[in-house]
Amino acid sequence: MQGQTAVGLSSVTKKFGEDVVAVDDVDLEIEDGEFFSLLGPSGCGKTTTLRMIAGLEFPTDGSVRIFGEEMGLRPPNKRPVNTVFQSYALFPHMNVEDNIGFGLRMQKVEKTEIRTRVGETIDLVRLTGLNTRRPGALSGGQQQRVALARALVNQPKVLLLDEPLGALDLKLRQTMQLELKDIQANVGITFVYVTHDQEEALTMSDRIAVMDEGKLAQVGGSEDIYESPSSLFVASFVGEMSFLPGEIAESGSVRLAGGEVVQARTGSLAPGTSVTLTLRPEKLHLYGDASEAPSGRNAIDGTVTRKTFFGGALSYEVDLGASGSFDVRVENIPSMKRWDVGDKVVVDFHTEAATALAE
Repeated sequence: MQGQTAVGLSSVTKKFGEDVVAVDDVDLEIEDGEFFSLLGPSGCGKTTTLRMIAGLEFPTDGSVRIFGEEMGLRPPNKRPVNTVFQSYALFPHMNVEDNIGFGLRMQKVEKTEIRTRVGETIDLVRLTGLNTRRPGALSGGQQQRVALARALVNQPKVLLLDEPLGALDLKLRQTMQLELKDIQANVGITFVYVTHDQEEALTMSDRIAVMDEGKLAQVGGSEDIYESPSSLFVASFVGEMSFLPGEIAESGSVRLAGGEVVQARTGSLAPGTSVTLTLRPEKLHLYGDASEAPSGRNAIDGTVTRKTFFGGALSYEVDLGASGSFDVRVENIPSMKRWDVGDKVVVDFHTEAATALAE
């Protein structure tokens, strides 16, 4: 039931040899029914963490529990989990039905029940009508659904997914992100998803664990991770971000390198602390003059040094002189004013859009 811990990691460390620490003293609880993502760059420990939950690797120290039961050295086939990998590993000589039902046949499940469960799972993953096709006659997205169905049909308590969309093109990957989230909501089981793609994690997850060098850098909801990163690493890894060096002038304000003082979220940082001011490009606005900007907000003079067209938006690089530069992302709508390289502008932003993080 919701609120119960599905997966618990306590002081989990994984070493390879004497010197390589892949996962470093991780404590983590994943609730039953969550879509939980492990996000981070290559080599951060996310896949190793997933493999320890699956039983494909064992911790050097610490414990892994699934629904309160210590897994110890229990092998994968003795754990209440199934894993979907990036390489789908479908049997090319078997059709869709036979691929999906393979695990049930190995468990010697009664044939009538196999037919029922396979049929229900085919409908769930939207493969209806493709029952007799072999993998070679399926698209990449359809093959991904077969791999997912093969795992779901075994009715695991936890489904582990190791970058399962990595082989798909961008459009199909975006479509499958939404479908995976819908499927997870329908079956109601815990999904633990590994990805290096921040958009995937933000789109699908109830909560995200951002990992860096084997440690948990931040754990929280998608909006928390994006809107309130706890460190410069998280701020730089999740979404686009501009960075301006400065120092805390006083509580709630930052003095930039060029001398401008702006209002920002400073937390408990003390005056004089060296910080980096972080700003999302879409939270900034451009005006031709300070008098055009809304009152009570930050406004900094700058010069447009680059303009990039993205279709649905335009991005402007704005040079602030000694304070540095940052990017401003503006939605492409008919009423939007367009700026050219060399234009003098005022960059406007709300206090809540700026977060100071200690270096």
